[in-house]
Amino acid sequence: MTCPDVTLRPRSTLDQARTALERVEVTLGNLKQAGPGAIELLDLLDQIADQLDQVEAARADVRAERARLASTWGGLQKHAPLFLRQVGPALQAERERRGPAACRPWWSIDHAVAQQTRDILRQRLWLLLGIASAVLLGWLAYEQWLAPPLPLRQALRHVAAGEEYVDGGDLARALVEFETASALAPDDPETRLWIGVLRQTLGDEPGAQAAYAAARELGVEGETFLFQRGSFLLQVGNLPGARADAEAAIALAPQWGYGFLLRAAVEAATGEAAAARADYERAIALACAAGDADLEALARLQMDWLLQYEGD
Repeated sequence: MTCPDVTLRPRSTLDQARTALERVEVTLGNLKQAGPGAIELLDLLDQIADQLDQVEAARADVRAERARLASTWGGLQKHAPLFLRQVGPALQAERERRGPAACRPWWSIDHAVAQQTRDILRQRLWLLLGIASAVLLGWLAYEQWLAPPLPLRQALRHVAAGEEYVDGGDLARALVEFETASALAPDDPETRLWIGVLRQTLGDEPGAQAAYAAARELGVEGETFLFQRGSFLLQVGNLPGARADAEAAIALAPQWGYGFLLRAAVEAATGEAAAARADYERAIALACAAGDADLEALARLQMDWLLQYEGD
């Protein structure tokens, strides 16, 4: 008896997309064991998106597959800290290798996590920065309700632009914006501190020291100066500098919880989870003793976020 000639049907583009979706879902479910190979998830997501675009262009119904793709991307975002720990520097290297081809949002997942970190650190920063923060908050209220003078409105716009450049990593342009803002509003110590931090990071040590001196002359001194400067150093990625300011603030005012809050943020950024938890707990205890509800709320918020990262 002869065997029938069976010709295998080629897998369609949609079938390939469904298979890739299954691989992504399986890998997400075992992300802790994936290691650096987890970077393959981003290739698969690109492949799926391209294949669904092709099938959709042929007027096929891919709504179910689109929903699965959105769900897998949402799952990757939810477990972003764990994913980034698994892939390590491979993500940046692969993104640089691909260049403009790495244009979909999952290739920038590390930037999104970093932005989220900065947002959490800044959420209630205005309430914690002493004299400088009170001045800036006054400016914002005046801008909203009482139509401030044109130079002040311009200064606020330059400060906002400078912060955006800091977030984007363009420190040279950020410095130009803060220097312009300082020229328009020379009595703001926070802007002088930003100028000092940016000059220091860009290698202009004499210019940085001059800006720090100007900030002190405008009323930001002692542990408040150290905490605020350390917070800005943390935002530009100068972790050793931020840690040094945190240690100095703790030595200067050991019963002031903000120094411990800053050191905990540095420790969290460097992966020292146990030390960060201990410092957050110390900050909370000092906040309770001092009746500082703002410090307590911020420390609890950041510690909860740290615990969420550890749980992924």
